[in-house]
Amino acid sequence: MQATKFQVKLYTKTSDIELEKLVPVFHEWIRAKKISDELLIDVADYAHVPQGPGVVLIGHQSDYYVDVADNRPGLLYSRKRGFEGDLRAGIDDAFRRALKACQLLEEESSLGLAFATNEVLFRVQDRLSAPNADATYDAYKPALEQSTAAFFGGAASLERVGDEREPFAVRISTGANGTVADALARH
Repeated sequence: MQATKFQVKLYTKTSDIELEKLVPVFHEWIRAKKISDELLIDVADYAHVPQGPGVVLIGHQSDYYVDVADNRPGLLYSRKRGFEGDLRAGIDDAFRRALKACQLLEEESSLGLAFATNEVLFRVQDRLSAPNADATYDAYKPALEQSTAAFFGGAASLERVGDEREPFAVRISTGANGTVADALARH
């Protein structure tokens, strides 16, 4: 069984974001089908939860959070339905979708958001298929390095985070100082 429930988080350049402004923006994304290859369903507002999920754009295949977990706001893409393809293609798809959502948020002038590309958090929300262990890290490391190089250029530094009770997670220092648009254009 291959894990496909990938999460990718890119952090905002500033820690001061107004979560309540995201609710109408995400509703407009649903109406305008801003993410044309996904069925977007609803918006959930958890802005009242300290260090919580923030505001969530709920879709059939994926959810898009602007969260404030660990006091580090960012866009968290979360695939919850299966992906057809190999590990590298699945990681590339998750990176691409997260970056595209960041780009759409940056284009919303009312939000004033900008996303950094020098650090990415990658998680697998399937502890049965991808336990947070050395063997999982060894299996994912080559694909993560290839995907990171393809989107952000250069060699990245990968660090497994969390313990065995938590989902498998890797903090990726990309070394990139470009924009989200640069990363999308590269791959």
